[in-house]
Amino acid sequence: MSLHPALRFSDPRAFAERSIRAHGIALSGGATSDLDSRVLRAWRRSGAAGISPDQELPARVLARDEIATARERTPLRHIATEVVASVADTSAAGRHLVVLTDSRGCLLWRAGSPQVLRRADSIAFAEGADWSERGIGTNGISLALETGTLTHATAGEHYVRAHHGWTCTASPVRNAQGEIVGVLDVSHPIRFSSSETASLVRCGTRLAETLLATGPGGPGPGDPHPSGSAARPGPGGHPDTDANPVTEIRLLGWRPSVIRADGSTIALTPRRAELLALLASREAWTARALSEALYSDKGATATVRGEVRRLRQLTGLSIDSQPYALASNERRCVDFLSVEHPDDLLPDSEIPAIIDLRYGI
Repeated sequence: MSLHPALRFSDPRAFAERSIRAHGIALSGGATSDLDSRVLRAWRRSGAAGISPDQELPARVLARDEIATARERTPLRHIATEVVASVADTSAAGRHLVVLTDSRGCLLWRAGSPQVLRRADSIAFAEGADWSERGIGTNGISLALETGTLTHATAGEHYVRAHHGWTCTASPVRNAQGEIVGVLDVSHPIRFSSSETASLVRCGTRLAETLLATGPGGPGPGDPHPSGSAARPGPGGHPDTDANPVTEIRLLGWRPSVIRADGSTIALTPRRAELLALLASREAWTARALSEALYSDKGATATVRGEVRRLRQLTGLSIDSQPYALASNERRCVDFLSVEHPDDLLPDSEIPAIIDLRYGI
């Protein structure tokens, strides 16, 4: 009897043990019915490509300048930061790693907690690494590219033994013409296996494909760049230049706004003004911390990410992601930071975090 897929989440430890045992049998020339026939075929292709089960590094790892070039060549460059941020948990307690590859399986963007990133580094699950089947053997990313559908690779289903401590869920990302342009993958240690991961990957994939279908052909106002910053539009939505920087961010009083050097004014809604005030109040924020401050709900991270994206698009402010941070030159333009007692900070706001800033708590 084959290894039932439901066991992957209902009893991940048992799934891992049986799949690793089947891995040993199959690679020793024995027969096993414990694994999906697609995985067994993928293993044969991995071996034929010269990949060793004991391999530690991918066959190809791009240098820093090559990573930059690869990012520029993929249509994902305009949406990568937003998509990865929408799925990632970069807090200290974060358990999963999010990666986005190009159409060949080369890992170009990733995000996760410091602990998860360190563990990923130990198996070269990092930017520039070739995680295609020919690069590092069978894994979640290679299976998604091969099958064209959402796939899992848990423990022994990975061809390389160093990957047996991980479970991965991956989905191809397609452009408007239906062509695969990359893979979104969420991976974490076996003990954190959850059926909810598939939903997370599906949501991230839908977001990516929606942005690809509706976005401009090139970077436009508010488009996230690979560095995490947004392109800064000027008046009328045209790209800004150094000649028209932000000169003032007004959050004191009843009419919050962003002012540029040419005198153009961008009015802020109450919620966006609150978000901008929080971003300005400290050097960096995690999505979870902003969720709690804005909505008293640590789980509202998707809502926060959407609000940050819209704030970027509206104002052209440079707001980095992972963590969220307002550019230092623009932070210096925030009016309430230059007064000793900002009693007039967003007087309509009643959220505790803004009240604390108002009265210096």
